Amino acid sequence: MQIDPWSKMLYVHIPRTGGSWFTYSWRMNIDRTGGVWWKQKDLLMNIKNHNTVRIGRHGSLAGIKLKLKNIGFDIDQYKIITLVREPVDRVLSSWKWYSLVKDTAKKHKWTSIDGMLDEFESGGDRANYLPQTRWLCEEGAKFDHIFRFEDLLKGPSEVQKVFPEYKPKGRLKASENVEVTEKQIDRIKELYKEDIEYLSSYYDN
Repeated sequence: MQIDPWSKMLYVHIPRTGGSWFTYSWRMNIDRTGGVWWKQKDLLMNIKNHNTVRIGRHGSLAGIKLKLKNIGFDIDQYKIITLVREPVDRVLSSWKWYSLVKDTAKKHKWTSIDGMLDEFESGGDRANYLPQTRWLCEEGAKFDHIFRFEDLLKGPSEVQKVFPEYKPKGRLKASENVEVTEKQIDRIKELYKEDIEYLSSYYDN
């Protein structure tokens, strides 16, 4: 989650869409004079009244709004934005995260992406592999702008059309390919068909 008082922007972070890089590109991260400030990693403070609230990185829009209300921070004039990623590529990125970056795969004895998919299929709720529709289709959620991860790979221009103050340092990088079979790709397409259908207007194929 990121909130930038200068751009009047509230960003909802869907995991594995480039959001960690994205969140460090706003003035809020370097200027303590705005309306809110990250007092600690997970503690957000309203500068005006010093009220604080614990808030996670991948909360739903409704949850974020409730937390901000609890510290008396008004976002009525803010634009709500998020990032999305081509669904299959995002799942592959999640597998890379769990198998090459974190020890999750090793800890749970997942020998291939099927281990991760098995857990998801059986009701697992790790944020990094949950469908994007969990955030996008939340009841009552309305986004003013939905940007594509793939467009950010090209540079900041799409975001800057709406938020001129958005100034990232360097470029977002795509993750390297991971080894998967056609059968595994087909399984991903079946398990994440709601994402694929919902995002079909954003992606040609």
